[in-house]
Amino acid sequence: MNCTNHTDTEASGTCVYCGKFFCKECLVEVEGKNYCKSCVGKAFSEQKEAAKSSNSANTININNVANATAVNGANTMISTKSRLVSLLLCFFLGVFGIHRFYVGKVGSGILYLLTFGVFGIGAFIDLILILLGSFRDNYGMFVKNW
Repeated sequence: MNCTNHTDTEASGTCVYCGKFFCKECLVEVEGKNYCKSCVGKAFSEQKEAAKSSNSANTININNVANATAVNGANTMISTKSRLVSLLLCFFLGVFGIHRFYVGKVGSGILYLLTFGVFGIGAFIDLILILLGSFRDNYGMFVKNW
C-alpha cells in the first residue's frame, strides 16, 4: 500500500479517524494512536464540542481499528507485518511467544514466554492461524502479506 498523499511512498500506517493509509511524514501519533494531519484537528475539535455540549458524564468511544475499503468493496484490514516472518518465528520460537512480540502483542507474548506458549497449544494454534491468514496484529489487522 502507498501513502494517500504521496503515491510514490509506501504507507507506514493508517489514520484511526479516516482509515486511510499514510507514510511517516503524514502521520501524527497522539497517545499511541496514528492520525493523519488533516484528521488530528477534526478528531480533537469534535471531542471538545461534545464535552462542551454535554452536561452529564462524558463518554468517549475511540475505535482503534482502521477501516479501508478495497476496489471490490470488501473490508480489508491488512497489517504491514510479514506473514512469512510471523510463520518462521512461530515455527521456531513459538513456545517463547516471539511471533507475538513481532506483531505487537506484548502482553500475550509475555504470557507465552512464561508458560512456554501456554504449554505449546497456543503456539500450535497460532501457527495454524498464520498459515490460514487469520492471525491478527495488535491493531486487529490481518497478517496476510507474505
